[in-house]
Amino acid sequence: MVIQFNTFVRSLADLEACGAAPGVREVLLEPRLTARQGKLSLTAAHALAIAAQQRGLNPVLVWDILMPEPVMQGICDRLQSWDLSPFAAMRVSDVGAAAWVQAHWPQMPIHLIVETGNHNREALQGWCALLGPSLTRLVMSIELPEATLIDYCQQLPVDCEVLGVGPILLFYSPRSLLAAHLPSPVPSPEDPDADPDAADLTAHVAFADTPQRHFPTEETPHGTLMFLDKDQFILDRLEGLAAAGLHTVRLDLRHLSQADEAATGITALCTQLQTDPSLLRSTWPRPIQAPFFKANRTTALFPRLKAKAKLAAYRDQNCLAEAIAGESGQYIVWQVLRPFTRSPVGNAARTQIDCLRIPTGEAIAVPPDLTFQTLAGTEPISFMPSQLLITPWIKKVVPGSLLMGR
Repeated sequence: MVIQFNTFVRSLADLEACGAAPGVREVLLEPRLTARQGKLSLTAAHALAIAAQQRGLNPVLVWDILMPEPVMQGICDRLQSWDLSPFAAMRVSDVGAAAWVQAHWPQMPIHLIVETGNHNREALQGWCALLGPSLTRLVMSIELPEATLIDYCQQLPVDCEVLGVGPILLFYSPRSLLAAHLPSPVPSPEDPDADPDAADLTAHVAFADTPQRHFPTEETPHGTLMFLDKDQFILDRLEGLAAAGLHTVRLDLRHLSQADEAATGITALCTQLQTDPSLLRSTWPRPIQAPFFKANRTTALFPRLKAKAKLAAYRDQNCLAEAIAGESGQYIVWQVLRPFTRSPVGNAARTQIDCLRIPTGEAIAVPPDLTFQTLAGTEPISFMPSQLLITPWIKKVVPGSLLMGR
């Protein structure tokens, strides 16, 4: 199967470039009224949709904002009196928007954006069942590894799309997060379509622990978006996805485009994809990566978290203390949970202590010469709740481990 490409457009120059770009069959139009990063007035979006059809391209209307009920109602009132017939599909993120499209334009195909959450097949199949024949495409997350994407392309009843190259969105919030810290006013969210030329707020944000990394951040009338300082790039690794039936790869060039354009360089990019995609990796103008394409390691700690949950059953009247910190090979810090005493001769085996429970639930023996010290360095015999104690390092014991009594 041959993968098709789509990209965002904002001008006739973009459309001309897309019309000449091999593999581009679809263009994404972002009105300021409905799109997070929209720049177009409704009139301009309508005109570009007609112009796209004339060039053999399928125009898709982007409605990807998250909305409270009053905002959604205002947008719906405007869209209801607007001619949507030039558009080949509606691209939505809010399920309420999808429901409105089904109710008022039942013939309009829906592309549902499921880039955040909805990563398991059962959830995606649920959206397919809920939206029925109206749903013709799922816009998938880049957090899905290649093997999972291949499985979904083969198992889901609708077409799938994934970002091939472009900025990696770290988060999107409908809230205004920049305006309070910058002197430039942000356009009013009450009528985001009134002035399509109004400038949005842009900044580079750094964090105290990584001041050398600057994350591009943008505030529009619809909220705040933060992006990674590297671009997603899998254009040289599409063979497996194409064989599995992936329908569309998105090429997001908005951040690299000239003013008033969104697809600068699309013709050259798609031409290079036809000849030598590997060359694009070395010549891409920004740092690139595909953090999840080979594997998603974000759930690697889940087994350890689940293992820690096994200790809940042992936090009973026999639980004396919990390890809260430590330095490998040197010491462990404990917080006392219940009163207990040790043998005056320091032999832990002859005190109230029975064993240690590590997060896997395994019981390990207490070293017979284990000693306890307070933070002041003393070695008391009795210990009281909330008291902090220090012991020598014990192999396998990590924060969360429990000291159990008899």
